[in-house]
Amino acid sequence: MSEQALVTVSHLTHEYPGSGGKKAVDDISFAIREGETFGLVGESGCGKTTTGRMLVRLLDITSGSVTFDGRDITKLQGKDLLSYRQQAQIIFQDPYASLDPRKKVRDIIAEGIDIHHLAKDRQDRDEQVSRLMASVGLRPEHLTRYPHEFSGGQRQRIGIARALATRPRFVVCDEPISALDVSIQAQVVNLLREEQRRRKLTYLFIAHDLSMVKYISDRIAVMYRGRIVETGPAKAVYENPLHPYTQSLISAIPLPDPETERTRRRIPFHAEESSLRGTLTEMETDHFVLA
Repeated sequence: MSEQALVTVSHLTHEYPGSGGKKAVDDISFAIREGETFGLVGESGCGKTTTGRMLVRLLDITSGSVTFDGRDITKLQGKDLLSYRQQAQIIFQDPYASLDPRKKVRDIIAEGIDIHHLAKDRQDRDEQVSRLMASVGLRPEHLTRYPHEFSGGQRQRIGIARALATRPRFVVCDEPISALDVSIQAQVVNLLREEQRRRKLTYLFIAHDLSMVKYISDRIAVMYRGRIVETGPAKAVYENPLHPYTQSLISAIPLPDPETERTRRRIPFHAEESSLRGTLTEMETDHFVLA
């Protein structure tokens, strides 16, 4: 993992039309180093998905900036935006809603290859799609089937193959396992890690499950009501949470031992007792919290 930032987010803000000035994402800043997995966690509605979609320009940015490899992507248009989207892809949360039901798997995966003209001819296109299918654990006979013929886990593998087809450097993983059965969540996460090593990818991994984010992430940022309240190395945030909201989140993670689960103390979080604004203070461990 490089120490150099591939993605830098600076004072990023988003307001949805008709929100009355309420910010879904409120002045957040962070950097994602090349080759790392940066976890973004928080409860539903806190702004995680909005952040991820702004980073791949699926949503307009109200204010602030996003730089990719030193280039500001905020105002990219036309061919420049198309070029950026080849390098920055997204894996969506819902594998049932994110695949076109009218297309065969072969054409779903090849869509990015076609748009960005990444194949020399039809044979090259089909060979690329076959390699992608194999890399995510799908069989050749799946190529001619439609999305409704697959399980949730298989559909998410198709979504991963589609995202990887453009040969991206940066992938936003927007809660890619939350709609899946617990029994196959680990398989999908391990697949993402394997592809990251193979292709030297950089991930923004969005989730509300802090234990899974700790497993896959190098660093974690905790989000609450549109703002980042704490960020640091995954182990440090998990073992020594500094912000009361992070402490409350971690205390709610289920434990596998029933006896320990029954007797442990959960930490409530009262927003009115905690300041969510202020200056960002740096700790010696590269562990930050809003004071």
